[in-house]
Amino acid sequence: MSDSSIPAYADSRKIFQQEENISGILDLGRLPRFRKTLANDQGSVSLELKFSLSDEKKRLIEGRLQAQVNVFCQRCLKPLAIELADDIKLVLVQDEEAAQRLGADMDPWICEDYKLDLAELVEEQLILCTPIVSYHDSGDCIHQQHYVAGEDATENVTNDNPFSVLRSLKESDSSD
Repeated sequence: MSDSSIPAYADSRKIFQQEENISGILDLGRLPRFRKTLANDQGSVSLELKFSLSDEKKRLIEGRLQAQVNVFCQRCLKPLAIELADDIKLVLVQDEEAAQRLGADMDPWICEDYKLDLAELVEEQLILCTPIVSYHDSGDCIHQQHYVAGEDATENVTNDNPFSVLRSLKESDSSD
């Protein structure tokens, strides 16, 4: 599978009628919004998409994507390799009104003209399946940053009030 098998656009007038399948590796360079959430440009995205018409003549996009990417650990802010996977089940619609008419079990993908941007579709699904918070499972980054977790954390807390300097300034002003 190569990136050349993933076209930039699909013609929505034909791809559903012909019940096409598209699979391959998508370069992260084609996903600029998703790339901004990553620690670096290293990684890959593989996908399989199937385009079909339902019995009700709804245009269905079904498939699966998997990605190996590096995000930032929220504890130590160093790169962290994660694997993303998502099942895609969308209905192609022309506008918001058509999207609202869909049942609750169907997710819409709005395409106002015949050019279906496949990279944008994949990018949106990747953003949606990326965890909000990622951190090293082993907790090694806590020890490297000299953090204290759990009950020991209260032992390192000092009772100094950061505003005590302001209190002393206020007291010196009122005594003048």
